[in-house]
Amino acid sequence: MPEASWSPTDESPESIESNWLFHLVRQRFHSNRSGREHPFYRIELADAVHVIAVTADDKVVLVRQFRAGSAADSVETPGGLVEPGEDPLTAGARELLEETGYAGDPPILINQCWANPSLLTSRITTIFIRNAKIAAEVSPDPGEELEILLVPRSAIPRWVRDGRISHSLCVQGLLAWMIAELPTGPWPLARGPETQFALKSLLLAVLYFGLLLASLRLDRWTFGPLLGGTIAFGAWWLVAHLDPFQGALLMRGSRLGLRHLVLRFLASLSLIVISVVLALIVWRLVHAR
Repeated sequence: MPEASWSPTDESPESIESNWLFHLVRQRFHSNRSGREHPFYRIELADAVHVIAVTADDKVVLVRQFRAGSAADSVETPGGLVEPGEDPLTAGARELLEETGYAGDPPILINQCWANPSLLTSRITTIFIRNAKIAAEVSPDPGEELEILLVPRSAIPRWVRDGRISHSLCVQGLLAWMIAELPTGPWPLARGPETQFALKSLLLAVLYFGLLLASLRLDRWTFGPLLGGTIAFGAWWLVAHLDPFQGALLMRGSRLGLRHLVLRFLASLSLIVISVVLALIVWRLVHAR
């Protein structure tokens, strides 16, 4: 990082208020450019962490709680303060468990930012946890009355836009998470391990295509639905694998770019080719009888 443009003077910081939560100080700084001096106020506050936890069925774990600053309830991602020397990823998993009772896969770092660099020393870490599920009883801090919400992942952009999620630090973390979903984004989110090819899947595929071919001899009314199902599954598979933005929340409902259109065109073309090949095979099998 570049050197700061202001530096503290030799004068000791003046303590104005100190309690269990924060330490308010006043300290004089001088400009390294002009040499002018000016007193600044700083609130020394512990770092914090926010957790984006998603269940196996694509629900985001949120909490609703009262906030004294707004004098209103606030819908937020779970989180809390980081203990001195504690790893933010460990702190996030702990806060998620305490506030909601949920736990999941090892946490993944999304980003870190300053809560408010003009006044606060606190840095905010946002982490992501997959496959969250109930693992313990809820044990919130005194004074916390939390309502746990399970919100469909696809609804998060709408909740941010509508202001139902209005905590600025939670909003920035959620937006950073959605950006990280993009495979060509500035910091692509680490993906889970690729699903290994299973012998059971191979046996089911052989059984299915065996039924497809056997239906030619047994009952053409059976063959038609089986062939239609094969083509429909092929279309879904092609779009899901050739379109990298298919699952990205920020891309839903947006206008398609050139790369997006080319990929969908190739998927459609591949589907047409597969359909023609299948039709030729069927035609040959039927007329060979």
